[in-house]
Amino acid sequence: MVFLRVCFLTLFERKVLGYVQNRKGPTKVLFAGLLQPVVDGGKLILKRMLIEKFYYFFIPFFSIIIIAFLRVRIWFYRVSVLLNNSIFFILIIRSIVVYVLFILGWGSENVYGVLGGLRSSSQMVAYEIIIFFVIILVVIYYKSWNLLDYSFSIWYIRDLFIVWLLILLVETNRSPYDFAEGESELVSGYNIEYIGVLFAYMFIAEYGILIFFSWVTSAIFLGYYNFWLVLVFLVVVRGFVPRSRYDILISNCWKFIFIVLRFLIFKFF
Repeated sequence: MVFLRVCFLTLFERKVLGYVQNRKGPTKVLFAGLLQPVVDGGKLILKRMLIEKFYYFFIPFFSIIIIAFLRVRIWFYRVSVLLNNSIFFILIIRSIVVYVLFILGWGSENVYGVLGGLRSSSQMVAYEIIIFFVIILVVIYYKSWNLLDYSFSIWYIRDLFIVWLLILLVETNRSPYDFAEGESELVSGYNIEYIGVLFAYMFIAEYGILIFFSWVTSAIFLGYYNFWLVLVFLVVVRGFVPRSRYDILISNCWKFIFIVLRFLIFKFF
């Protein structure tokens, strides 16, 4: 199910970005290019690879395992969320991604890959702190760690929602904060040495995280049935907003957003 969702999410994104840029996107494979993701996936899987080291193969596969853990919490949330610690579980599993990005760059044994991994992990570490504070404020507002206790209340916590949208763009590596794979500066970042099915693993994990965070945003702020609104927002923003600068991103984190959070903490208490 993760593979199918990621496949057609990439097709949807390419179609939207195509119309934003006055073109049609994929159109040649089957009707309206519906089989384009399948063809692209097959091309990656059939590429030959020379596996020299175990961790070079295992770390991209481990990223799939992480997204599988997160997706299980979504599919069976009516059962698994009853543990009253679902938000805490999400924070723990999500923080592991920071280590995965760094090890991906290190495992490729390429200078550009290492620099891309360091850049991506430092970006995510900075905003993981913001995520923690925002979620704690949400937990205080609802007085529960259980997602089933959350309801549609964006009007009352709209300030947190605005901050969360900014964090969402950073944590999912979406424009204008897609520095993890900034081709113009990083020669594709931490994934430069990965080809074939290993690249497909990372690609699926990245879009799986995108789907996961869209669901979390919908569950916390918009109700469980507005999942696609968040996905459309993330896709459309990429088509209209140019890439920012890395120093502006970090400066916004440690100066602007922390000041806003301080105001919100006083407001909540």
